Amino acid sequence: MFKGVIFDIDGTLYDYQTSDTLAMKNFCAFVEKNLGVDEKTFRSTYAEARQIVRGRLKDTAAQHSRVLLIQTALELLGRNSFAHVLEMYDVYWNFFLANMTPYDGAADFMRELKASGVKISTCTDMTAHIQYRKLKRLDLDKFIDFMVTSEETGFEKPAPIMFTLALDKLKLPASEVAFFGDALERDIRGAANVGIKPFWFVNGRIVEGGDEFTKIRSYRDETLKNFFNGR
Repeated sequence: MFKGVIFDIDGTLYDYQTSDTLAMKNFCAFVEKNLGVDEKTFRSTYAEARQIVRGRLKDTAAQHSRVLLIQTALELLGRNSFAHVLEMYDVYWNFFLANMTPYDGAADFMRELKASGVKISTCTDMTAHIQYRKLKRLDLDKFIDFMVTSEETGFEKPAPIMFTLALDKLKLPASEVAFFGDALERDIRGAANVGIKPFWFVNGRIVEGGDEFTKIRSYRDETLKNFFNGR
């Protein structure tokens, strides 16, 4: 039996894509109403801002900062960021958080892990503050012992430090730990490369490659029935 489990967060514990799509729609409506910038123009500008921020910051957690993305978009639009950035940040994230729910069975699976004495960590490419907010909103924080973020390590997955720092916090060897993630290269191969057994959470997606890894479509998947009895 595994003594520790590490979870990715976005796309693994809840549906990030749907949450982001809904939040962006509401976000654009706010911008159109309050800044007079139509949705098509703002989305194009926001995409350009994302490219600029990612180009500057490369593979680091700060590239995900909504403050930086909004600031850069406003600058491209010739607007003063001080007049809007904090309110716009709250508009996006408050709607996002209010409309997110954990994947079916995720809480029950974590509860069973804890009841079995398994230690739990998260491992996520993001800034720490918003990830703590997400886990609290999902009501999964009560099951989790440790957090590892790319903000903390200075690198994003599949950098080995993302996984080895989680092992250090769990105080367990890789051979006694499992990893659940939704991204083949960053999560699954990244975990496998340091000796952690990965479980590829594909949910309802049609995926290609990675046939050597265990795929699960739900936290109630038959594949997990024997998770507490063996490997």
